Amino acid sequence: MQNPTVAVLIATYNGERFLEEQLDSILSQTYTNFKIYLSDDASNDSTAEILKHYKAKYPQQLFYTVNQKNIGFVKNFEKLISQCTEEYIALADQDDIWHVQKLEKEMTAIVELKKEHGDSPFLINSDLEMIDESRNTLHRSYFKFRKYKLRDTKDVGHILGPCAIMGNTLLFNQKLKNIILPFPDTLDVHDYWIGVNCELFGVRKTLFEPLVLYRIHTANSSNSTEKFEKKSFFSLLKRVDKLPNMQTNRKLFLPPLVAKVSNKEDLEVLNAYIDYLKFSKNRIKIYFSLLKYSLIKRDLLFRIGLFFKIIWKR
Repeated sequence: MQNPTVAVLIATYNGERFLEEQLDSILSQTYTNFKIYLSDDASNDSTAEILKHYKAKYPQQLFYTVNQKNIGFVKNFEKLISQCTEEYIALADQDDIWHVQKLEKEMTAIVELKKEHGDSPFLINSDLEMIDESRNTLHRSYFKFRKYKLRDTKDVGHILGPCAIMGNTLLFNQKLKNIILPFPDTLDVHDYWIGVNCELFGVRKTLFEPLVLYRIHTANSSNSTEKFEKKSFFSLLKRVDKLPNMQTNRKLFLPPLVAKVSNKEDLEVLNAYIDYLKFSKNRIKIYFSLLKYSLIKRDLLFRIGLFFKIIWKR
């Protein structure tokens, strides 16, 4: 595999504050055979002007379109992925900063997977360093901060539950693209869908080093500053109605996957998680099923707290 072209996809919306810094970090990559495709979601700030400026500066490497109306970041990423013809696809957010060797390290990992697994669907993800609006470090490891203990081998339960697949670190191939498209109409988070499908039908490799400076700020569409404010164990315990991921659309778009899964062990784990999301069985059985299949974080305090929350839930 001789340095194939990577498509870097960015869905923008009102990104004027940090977009240039992110584009500069991507354009400075040590792996140089890539093209950047951006789709702006009808921004009402100067994002379109920034894109026009960069297009003039890098006419053979950067391409962009502007949506006539706002379609949301999930549909915007689906549009970009659907139009992509390059064999390898990397997703990026408009407000982060890439490590200068991000693409090089992820493409090296892809080569290793290809040697071992042939033409399977592949996904590479990595850890992130959390920074604030002024680029000050908040946490060196996003995985450690969120208590994610993801295995580098197949880990269906962890991906279905806690997940730890962050879209702004992803690199995947066309084989996986063909599995994940089209997105379900009810999909509310694209990176979760990509991660789950790869874990069930492909091969994942996780790089346990921060290859992205993940900017946490008030306008962040997925993880805002407020979400990461430190909370005590007892304050979290009091939120008895806030069971993990019950407020997401997972209970809507995961059940159709059951018919597609042929591996019996994977199917058992998937059905156990769907039972939890439906919350229609005995609560003790639900809890111990979550433990059995590692569908919750591998953290003792979290598991103790979740036990009481499941018991107390109205």
